[in-house]
Amino acid sequence: MAKKKTIRGSSSDLASLLQITQRRTNQLADEKIITRQPEGDFILPEAVAEFYAHKYKAEKALDLMSERAMHEKVKRELSELDLRQRQRELHEATDVEMVLTDMLVRIRTRLLGIPMAMAPRLAGLSKGKIADMLNKEIESALMELKDYSPTMFDDAGRGGMERGSEQNG
Repeated sequence: MAKKKTIRGSSSDLASLLQITQRRTNQLADEKIITRQPEGDFILPEAVAEFYAHKYKAEKALDLMSERAMHEKVKRELSELDLRQRQRELHEATDVEMVLTDMLVRIRTRLLGIPMAMAPRLAGLSKGKIADMLNKEIESALMELKDYSPTMFDDAGRGGMERGSEQNG
């Protein structure tokens, strides 16, 4: 059986193979990342394998650290959003849609009901008096829109208008 020949080289040989400086090669040997032989040289295939194993292990560790950092950032952002919701500074889009739809349906119904409600009271009055009475009724209907309260968004808008009106009325 033929004896396997080992390829050995100096730190400058290893440095040129790895495309790093001879000083860095010596640092890696001092840090026990690559193995320096007792004779002071290196078994080149082993040293190259040790170098790349260390290099890729370090890159994976960096990837893990950046993943953890991104995860922590997302957790922080979610916590900030949750806090803003609890402080009633932020609402779900569906809640906003439900509350606004409810408010607009109510104001539409109220405005469309004005002619029927006011017609008997306005019969025979002067134009000026009719205009004043209609303006007061329309302003009264529009006042409902200003009765916004963050509590309207509690329970996803269910009953929010009633609570808002009760608080302000």
